[in-house]
Amino acid sequence: MTGIFFYISMLLMAMLLIRFLVVWVNYVSQPFLPTVKGDASQPMVSILIPARNEAANLQVLLSALKEEVYPNLEIIVCNDNSTDTTAEVLELFRPQISVLKWFNGKELPQGWVGKNYACHQLAQQASGQYLLFLDADVRIGAGVAQRAADFMMRKKLSLLSLFPQQIMQTAGEKVIVPLMNWILLSMLPLIAVRIPWFSSLAAANGQFMMFRADDYKRYQWHLKVKGNNVDDILIARLMKKMRLKMAVLVGNGDVFCRMYGNKDEAVAGFARNIHHYFSGNRVWMLFFVAMEWLRLPLLAVMQQWTYFAVGVVMVFMMKVMVAQISRQEIRMIIGNHFTHLWFLWKLAKENLTLSHRGMIEWKGRQYQIK
Repeated sequence: MTGIFFYISMLLMAMLLIRFLVVWVNYVSQPFLPTVKGDASQPMVSILIPARNEAANLQVLLSALKEEVYPNLEIIVCNDNSTDTTAEVLELFRPQISVLKWFNGKELPQGWVGKNYACHQLAQQASGQYLLFLDADVRIGAGVAQRAADFMMRKKLSLLSLFPQQIMQTAGEKVIVPLMNWILLSMLPLIAVRIPWFSSLAAANGQFMMFRADDYKRYQWHLKVKGNNVDDILIARLMKKMRLKMAVLVGNGDVFCRMYGNKDEAVAGFARNIHHYFSGNRVWMLFFVAMEWLRLPLLAVMQQWTYFAVGVVMVFMMKVMVAQISRQEIRMIIGNHFTHLWFLWKLAKENLTLSHRGMIEWKGRQYQIK
C-alpha cells in the first residue's frame, strides 16, 4: 500500500509541476503589448463595436475614444436591436467624434448568435486594413489600436487578441472573475499560441480581437461560428488549423474591462462557457476541479508531508505569479483561495446543469449551449 501511495503522490506532484512550469513560462515571457520602437506605422484601423443594450457602457467607451488622436482610424457601432437608450447615446456622440459611424443591425436570422451576427455586419461596413472588435464594456488606452496594428504588422499576424485587465468592485466579482486568469495562465503558455500548429494550444478573448482585414474577409470568421456563443476560442482554433499566425497577450495597463457587476452576473456569465477553457471537454473540466480540491488533501491523507509542503509552496507561488501577470492584488488572491475553490466547483456544477437543459438566455435571447 505504501508503494501505491508513493506513485499516486508522484503523479499528483508531476501534474502540479507541469502547471507550475506553465505559469512560470507566462510570468517570464511577460506577454504584454510592447511599446512602439522607432517610427510607428499608421495602417487604417477599424474599431468595431457590437452593442445590444449597452447605453451606459458606450458612454464611457466613447468618451475615452473621443480623446484618441491616431489619425488613421474609424469607429463603427452596430446597434443590435437594443431596447434601451443605446441609439440616443450614439447620436449624442456622433457630432463629437468625427470618425464615428453607427447603424441599426438587422433582425437576427435563424441559426445565428446575436453578437456573431453584429460582428459579421460590422466587418462588412469596415474599410480598415485591421479590424479591431471591441466589446462595449472594454476600455482601451490612448494609442493601443496603433500599437496593436504595428505589432501585428511586425509579427505578420492574422489575429491578435488581448485579455483585458479586469476591474472588480464588488466582493462577488473578486472571488469569481480571477478564476478566468487562474485557469488560462496555469493551463496554457501564451507564447505557445504563436506556434502555427496544435489547434488545442489556441485561445482568444472576444472582448479584444484584432484581425488582418484581408484574412477576415476571405474566411468570414464570424460566419463560420455563427451559431456558437463562444466564438473567440473557436475562431482561434480554426485559424490554427489553417496555419494562420496569431498571438494572445495580457492587456494590463492598456485594455481594461469590468465584465460583470455582481456575483450572480459573474456566475451566469462564466458558467455558460467555462468548459471551453478545457477544449470544450467537460470531463477535463471536472478533472481540473477535482485536482484543485483533492490534490493537497490526498497528500495529507497519505502522510506524504514533504510533497504536501512542496505543493503548498508551489500553489502559493503560482497564485503570486498569476496575480502579478494579471495586476491583481496578491493579498486578495491568496486570501480568497478557498472561496475560489468553492466557486470553481459551483461554476462547473452550473455548467453541467446548463448542458443538461440545452439552452441559455443571454442579452434577452435564447441560445443552445454547446
